[in-house]
Amino acid sequence: MANLPLFAPVPPPEVQSTIPPTEWELYMDAWILLLGLWLETSDAQFSESAPKDESAIVFLTTYYAQLSVRRTSGLHTGTKAKTLRKLCFLLTRRYLLEVSTSPPELLEWKYLGDICCSYPSSAAAKKLLSDVWSKHEETISSSLEKAKSTIMKQLTVMNPAKASGIISDIRLLTTLASVLPPSGQVLMAGSDYLDTFCDAYQMHWREDIRRILVANIYVGLVSLLKGPKPNLSLLLDQLFSLKASAGVGTSKTRKEATLLSDVICSSDLLVRLERYILTYPHKRGQDLVSSLHTYQSESKVFHHRYQKQKKQVDKGKGRASDLPRPEDLHIHKMSLVTQVQDLFPDLGSGYIVRLLDQFNDNPETVIAHLLDDSIPAQLQSLNKSEQLSQTVAHYDPLPPRATPLELTPEPEPVPTRKNVFDQDVDLAELARSNADGKLRFGRANPDLTADAILNDRSQHATNKAAIMSALATFDSDDDERDDTYDVADVGGTVDAMTANPEAEADAEIRNRKALLEAEQRDLTLFRAYKDNSGLFARDSATRRSQPRTSLKRETGMTDEAIEGWAVMLNRDPKRLSKLESKFSVTAGAPGGVLTQPELRPTAYRKPGDVGSESDTDEPSGSTSRGRGGSTRGPGRGGRRGGGGGRRGGANAGGAASGGQNTTVSRQRKEENKSSRANHNRRQQRAKKVARAGGMAG
Repeated sequence: MANLPLFAPVPPPEVQSTIPPTEWELYMDAWILLLGLWLETSDAQFSESAPKDESAIVFLTTYYAQLSVRRTSGLHTGTKAKTLRKLCFLLTRRYLLEVSTSPPELLEWKYLGDICCSYPSSAAAKKLLSDVWSKHEETISSSLEKAKSTIMKQLTVMNPAKASGIISDIRLLTTLASVLPPSGQVLMAGSDYLDTFCDAYQMHWREDIRRILVANIYVGLVSLLKGPKPNLSLLLDQLFSLKASAGVGTSKTRKEATLLSDVICSSDLLVRLERYILTYPHKRGQDLVSSLHTYQSESKVFHHRYQKQKKQVDKGKGRASDLPRPEDLHIHKMSLVTQVQDLFPDLGSGYIVRLLDQFNDNPETVIAHLLDDSIPAQLQSLNKSEQLSQTVAHYDPLPPRATPLELTPEPEPVPTRKNVFDQDVDLAELARSNADGKLRFGRANPDLTADAILNDRSQHATNKAAIMSALATFDSDDDERDDTYDVADVGGTVDAMTANPEAEADAEIRNRKALLEAEQRDLTLFRAYKDNSGLFARDSATRRSQPRTSLKRETGMTDEAIEGWAVMLNRDPKRLSKLESKFSVTAGAPGGVLTQPELRPTAYRKPGDVGSESDTDEPSGSTSRGRGGSTRGPGRGGRRGGGGGRRGGANAGGAASGGQNTTVSRQRKEENKSSRANHNRRQQRAKKVARAGGMAG
C-alpha cells in the first residue's frame, strides 16, 4: 500500500475538452488499475492506510461531482466508463462502512447527493446510503443542518439572474431526500425552513424556480411518511403551518397561487396522506385532509399536474430528407428576393435564397448584415452571382426506369376433371391391372377346391395370427345392449343413471355443508351490518378501508357481492327479521354457531293446495262467503261467476266437487235461510227491472 501511486483528481470540464481521446483513454486505464489494487488489499491494510491517503478522497469527490452534473463527458460512455463507475462505488462503500473513522469529506451531504444523482434508480445505492445513515447519523445530520442554514440565507437575498448555484444545491438536496428519507425528515424539522420557502415562492415568479421549491418541499413532506419511523404528527404540523401562511379558511384568503396550493395541486401529497390515514385512522388528519381538498378545488385554476414527458418514438413517418427540394418551395420567397435585389442588384437570386435560409426568411436582417458586411464566412465564400435555377434541382416524382425483361411464363398444367364418381371402381383399370389382361367375374381361381385351400399351409401363420388377434378383442361377457326401455320405444323419460347410495349421501353432505357455510356467512355479514351499516357503502374509500378488507377475507366475497347483500337485505324485511332472530339466538352461544331449526306450521292444509304457504290459521276447506251466504270463486260471483254458484262446479249442497263433507255444506247453507231466505234474489231482480225502465216481463 505504501508503494502505490497517488490518485490524480478528475480534471474540470474545460480541461477535459482539451485532452485528446487517446490520452483520455490512458487516464481511464490508470484510474481503473489503481482502483483495482486498492480494492484487492486486505481489510487490515485498507483500514490502516486508506484514511491517510487524501488523493483517493479528492479523486472520489471530483469524480462524483462531475458525474452527477455533466451527462455528456467521457466519464459516462463506453465500457471503461462503466467499469470505472462500478469500482468507484465499491471503493466508496469500503471507505464508509469498513473503516472505523470514515473521512468527513465523504459524509458531506453534497457527496451523498452526487452519489444519488450518479446512480439513479439503483437499489445498491439506496442500500448503501441506508447503511451509511445507520452508522453515521450524527455526522450526516450536522452536515444537513449546515446546508439548511446556508440555503435559507441565500434564499432571502437570492437574485433570480444569479440563482444557478442555489438552485443546483436545492435540486441536490431534493434528490438526496427522495433516496434517503431520513435526510428529508431532518430538513422538515422546525418551521424556519418551510417559512423561508414560502416567502421565496411568493417573491420569485419564475416557473423554473417555483418548481424546484415545490419539489423540495414535496419530497421533504412525503419523507415524513416513509422509513421505519413515520412522523405523522410533524407532517400535520407542517401542513397546518402552510395552511396558516396561505390563510385558508379565513377572510384573508388570497386568490393567488401559494406554496401550499402548488404542492397539493401539482403532486399526489393528499392521496398519499389519505391512504396513510385510512390505514392508521387519525381524527385530526381526516379534518385537515377534508379542508385541503376544498382548498385544492379552489386553486386548480392556478396550477397543473407535473407529469413526466413521454419519449416521442420516431415511427419513420416524416418526410424523407434525402429528396431534392421542389422548385415551388421557393415561390413564396420571390417577393423577399426582390426586396433584397432592389438594394443589391448585383447579387444573384440563388445567393439571396441562401442568405434568407440562414436568417430565417427575414429580409431586414439580411439587408442589415449585407450593409454591415457581417455575413458568415461559409456564405461569403459562395458565388454571389448564383441564380435560383442553379441551386434548385428539378425533382421528378416519376423518374424513368429501365423496362424489366419480359420472361416467358411457363404454361399452367391442365386441370384434371373431378366428379363424384372418382372413388368408384373402374372396370377398365381392373382389366389393365391383370397379368393376362382379361376381365374376370366370380372367383379368381375357379379350379381351386375347398380341400386344396385347407391343405395349403403357406399362409397358415399369418391367418392364425389374425384369428388370435380377433379373439383377443372379443369379450364373451359383453352382451348385446337391451333397448327395451329406450325413450324412443317407451315414449317417456327413462332415468339412465343407476342409483348410487354413496354418491347420494356425499351429495347430501355437501349440500348440508354448503347450507351451513351460507348461514354462517350471512350471520357474519349481519353482525357486521348491525355493528356498522356504513361498512356496506358503495364508495372507493369504504372499499379500501381495513374493516372492509377483513370482512372480504373472512367471508371470501367481493366488494360487489357484499354491497349487493346489503341492498337485498334492505329490500326484504322478512329476511331481516329471520336474521335478527338467528342473531339473537347465536349471540349467547360460545362460538356463535348455534342455530334454531325452522318449525313448519302445524295447521291443516288442503291436499290439493301444494304450493300454498299461507301462515294463517284459517282451515283450508273454508271459502270466502259473499252476501247471502253463497260461496264465490275468483270470478264475478253469482250464477254466472267463473268460480261460484251451482254452475261454477259446486254440488247441490254448496260444497265443491273436490270431495268436501256434504252435510257440513248443507248446514252452512241453512244457517241464515230463516232470516234472509230468497230476498237477495228478489232484490237483485228488482234492481235489474228498475234499470230496464220498469218493463217487467
